[in-house]
Amino acid sequence: MGWAHGIDHLGRDVGYAVKATCDQDGCDEQIDRGLSYVCGGAPDGGEHGCGLHFCGQHLSYAWRGEDEDEMSPPLCASCLTAWEHA
Repeated sequence: MGWAHGIDHLGRDVGYAVKATCDQDGCDEQIDRGLSYVCGGAPDGGEHGCGLHFCGQHLSYAWRGEDEDEMSPPLCASCLTAWEHA
């Protein structure tokens, strides 16, 4: 079973077959709504993400922990800040 098309927690069409633009305000980068572009790395955002879809410029990763041994999932700027301070 693939993620070509489905419905997310916001009622939006999602999947790698769903063409869209980045959800960052003011960004018109063309993406799809597949797992590669979702904040949190899971269809609903997972434990730390919002579940919106962003281009590569607006998704980031970070490290935290005593020895920086924990890496975040791909997160938008807002969710990354919350993850870093959790």
